[in-house]
Amino acid sequence: MTESKEVLTLEKFHEALHKDIDKPVKDFREEWNQAHRRHIKVHTGAHKAEWAKATVLLNEKVIMVHVNLNFKQNGISDADYEKLKYLTRIGIDKYWSRRIEVAGTSFMVRVKAEHNYQNAIPVDLYVETDKNNYARSMNPAILGIDASFIYNKGYYPNINMADDEFQLVSAHEFGHSVLMHAGGRSLSWGHKGSTGILNQSVKSSTPGYPKKGPVDLMKYYDWDKSKIPVSTENIGFSSYGKGY
Repeated sequence: MTESKEVLTLEKFHEALHKDIDKPVKDFREEWNQAHRRHIKVHTGAHKAEWAKATVLLNEKVIMVHVNLNFKQNGISDADYEKLKYLTRIGIDKYWSRRIEVAGTSFMVRVKAEHNYQNAIPVDLYVETDKNNYARSMNPAILGIDASFIYNKGYYPNINMADDEFQLVSAHEFGHSVLMHAGGRSLSWGHKGSTGILNQSVKSSTPGYPKKGPVDLMKYYDWDKSKIPVSTENIGFSSYGKGY
């Protein structure tokens, strides 16, 4: 007689999921007016972010995650504005969607970015045309400072390379907001332990790119330790040599 498999209900799904993510995170922050004093902020995970909403489809074994980004045009052309919004959505879907396991059941997570003015991550969009200058994007993921997603149109020899790189960069920069909510400044600014928090320099203990398997989108790697070709197909949940 075969043993029947326990049915996964929505209640059991949430119980298993929150067992992993509802862990208090201590984030040390300096007071703005008293640089030498620090306080501890304790929170319970990225699922509390106002800019994200998840819908669980148990029967289909799919988790739909909708994230809101407030894209700001900043003087770029209407055509470039629409293109960069599109490339950002493609990049986030490509690098953040994946399969996960909850309570022994496989789910497909689909992450969809949407333009929204309310409860959204503020993002300034820019286009850099100087072929001799690589402009770095950034996202400190703190209140009052917008993220900057920069499309390096002039730096690359062709548009396809510029498009691919922007998808990767925008997905990485979006990830800083995820890491900030999940683990605070040390996890986000420190690129999951691979760099210093303030100077962003690669640590001496940081390894080179893995010879096989996925490349973590949110980590930096030591380029000099393993000069191997890295395809964007191997990058998942986010870092790349230069890092951002």
